[in-house]
Amino acid sequence: MKVLITGAAGQMAQPVIKYLSTLAVVDEISLGDLSEERLAAVIEKHGSPKLKPVKLDVRNPQLLSEALAGQDVVLNLVGPYYKFGTTVLEAAIKSGVNYVDIVDDFDTTQELLDLNDQAAAAGITALIATGASPGLTNILARLSADLLDEVEEINTSWVVGEANSEYTGALVHLFHAMGNEVPTFRDGKIEFIMPCQQDGACVVNFPQPFGEFEVFHIGHPEPVTLGKFIPGVKTVTNRGAIWPKDKNDLFRVLVASGFTSEQPIPFKGEMVPPLDFFEAMFRIWKVVLPPDTEPSKMATCIEVKGKKGDSNVVYTFYLSDYGEMEEFTGNSAAVGVEMVLDGQASIKGVIAPECLNPLEYLSRLRQPTNAFDKIMMIKTVNGDIAKAGPIYDKNIWHELWENK
Repeated sequence: MKVLITGAAGQMAQPVIKYLSTLAVVDEISLGDLSEERLAAVIEKHGSPKLKPVKLDVRNPQLLSEALAGQDVVLNLVGPYYKFGTTVLEAAIKSGVNYVDIVDDFDTTQELLDLNDQAAAAGITALIATGASPGLTNILARLSADLLDEVEEINTSWVVGEANSEYTGALVHLFHAMGNEVPTFRDGKIEFIMPCQQDGACVVNFPQPFGEFEVFHIGHPEPVTLGKFIPGVKTVTNRGAIWPKDKNDLFRVLVASGFTSEQPIPFKGEMVPPLDFFEAMFRIWKVVLPPDTEPSKMATCIEVKGKKGDSNVVYTFYLSDYGEMEEFTGNSAAVGVEMVLDGQASIKGVIAPECLNPLEYLSRLRQPTNAFDKIMMIKTVNGDIAKAGPIYDKNIWHELWENK
């Protein structure tokens, strides 16, 4: 089978390429990117005969259509997603090609969901938001929902700390998620609130290397998709923060002051987007400021509250570790592509990870890296901890894995 990866020279694509290259079901992987030089370096790095470079600008309809011809799945990694919108999915629908992405912008997520009828009519599966958060967060929410009789509340939280971070689509995405009203799911419906406010913040006790960390409402896809695909849930929240902690205040000031706006303003006789000015300043700061001495790290927490019989049950999951975001996000996306290829994700239309079999997904996710072995699962019944331990420990969680 054939897979096209857009944005294939970027960081997020590298774990995906490594994973998919090992699969017997994959015969060819077309690597689409604007930079032929970077594509050549990627192919040399991975050394797989399955890899094929394709010079591609997803904004060019003809080039995109030609790249999609004959493909079984396209994995769209071109971001930030709010800038490129639904371009690749619309082209995939026209070409009859299955689609996967790691969309992390709440507004584009809704735009993609709005293409459900077109995708279903074209007979394709479009699996969106399949990274770490969103992605793994959604899978663990579904796992919990399957264990409960009623789901009342889902709260997802994350902290990201990139050592020596670059000016990338991820940073621009963050500004977008902080800049305007964002969705949360309350009383069974979407409401829009201002992000990053002290009102609504909470402290999560993540495992090391973070410990206690304050997180804030921020724009993300989880409230949009979990509220849609988890029946009966009344509340879905997403909170996030940046490490080190002082960056959160800095970014709030930048957003509030208009430095992250993409609307051009007059500057010395020219119209300049403030975000372009900030990018230039960011690159200067990177040169003059001392490098970070601590490695990159990330953490997520997923809390699902509900009922099992007459008992109040809470499932809580933590994943906290050192490592680059692309390892967690890229490997999750690769598993999503694999499940589409072998028919484990076969629902036609636009779906999110919570529509997949969570145990099948988790089983495959463990293969590329042992980082996911650190997912901790805690079950609380009526306020008392019933049991806790690594999710892959079959002695502790035998009821999960006994039939797997």
